[in-house]
Amino acid sequence: MKLKALALGVALAFPMMASAQSSTSVTLYGIVDTGIEYVNNIAADRAGDETHSSTHFTNLTQSVPSRWGLRGTEDLGNGLKAVFTLESGFNAGTGTSGQGGRLFGRQAFVGLAGDWGQIAFGRQYNMLMRGMLGADFLGPNAYGLGSLDNYIPNTRMDNSITYMGNFSGFKFGAAYARGRDTVATGGPAATGCGVDFTDQSACSAYSAMLGYDAANWGIAGAYDVIRGSGDTVPTNWNGLLRDEKDRRWTINGYVKFDALKVSLLYLNRKNDAGIGNGWGDDLGDRSDLWSVAAAYQVSPAVTLDGSVNYIKYKDADESSKAWYYVARATYSFSKRTAVYGSAAYIRNSGLSALSAAGGTAPSPSPGVDNNQTAIMVGLRHSF
Repeated sequence: MKLKALALGVALAFPMMASAQSSTSVTLYGIVDTGIEYVNNIAADRAGDETHSSTHFTNLTQSVPSRWGLRGTEDLGNGLKAVFTLESGFNAGTGTSGQGGRLFGRQAFVGLAGDWGQIAFGRQYNMLMRGMLGADFLGPNAYGLGSLDNYIPNTRMDNSITYMGNFSGFKFGAAYARGRDTVATGGPAATGCGVDFTDQSACSAYSAMLGYDAANWGIAGAYDVIRGSGDTVPTNWNGLLRDEKDRRWTINGYVKFDALKVSLLYLNRKNDAGIGNGWGDDLGDRSDLWSVAAAYQVSPAVTLDGSVNYIKYKDADESSKAWYYVARATYSFSKRTAVYGSAAYIRNSGLSALSAAGGTAPSPSPGVDNNQTAIMVGLRHSF
């Protein structure tokens, strides 16, 4: 028995010793965030003649999405290291996996990094997300820019290769994916556009980002394209044929004044297949989105942030736009635990039918040319 116990102890200790000798570091991390939301003016018909209100748990995101993950590095010598990240998103209200039911739907990549930058392979964020990171303070918040364009919080690619570099404040990135989305169920994170071995360009995606960050300000720009599949009938949720594209580009920046941070962001979209409003109306093929955001650190424990957002559809059947107002207050009990309250109000005009509650699926639309209010309180813990 003693010999068996000794052998088991050596077997368990050997991986740890090998890890120490090779300077490998692996970290388990995560966030559990859950919020209760109230939404009014939820339409049962296109015109919003019959409406309802609802109090519920959000199921896509809260102040930030819940996730857990593993990330690690190994020092390979001469300034080179191996890196990996496996990150799983989940719904804290139900315990179900996010991102279309993927195990590691948020990120799953391995790569090499050095002074020259990082190259990585797997499921990763594209460069539109990285190009908006500095200016989009609220990020994938339930009341973030994803309420106006649900692609924004889902800017990930399957089967991708990426490069990122940062040189004295100048940052550059590029990404390419073949078979950009292999999952066909599970909401806006899934579009069913995997690898087509007979067509090199179908379901591909590419993006690039360029920016500069100084001590108190930064500016960035990004360009992102996704392509469709199918010659006459789209075979993906985006509704894009193989020769059609959904293209976005952004220019944005931010500036810091002690405890105050302010940003301005512009995002242009052009979709060859056209943009719908969820009720069968045509919003044309182009949208222009503007966002002004601010964050203020009132005290070490209290943060106030919010944004004023505007989107206009250029070629809709009639003039269509929306104003979206967001405010959030966060109180931190510690570095890991916080409570928050958020509120959002949207005013749709023309054929716009966007919901104030972007963190809930299906999106509780107020109907065409109507307004909506959403309020949420929640608790967040990170580890």
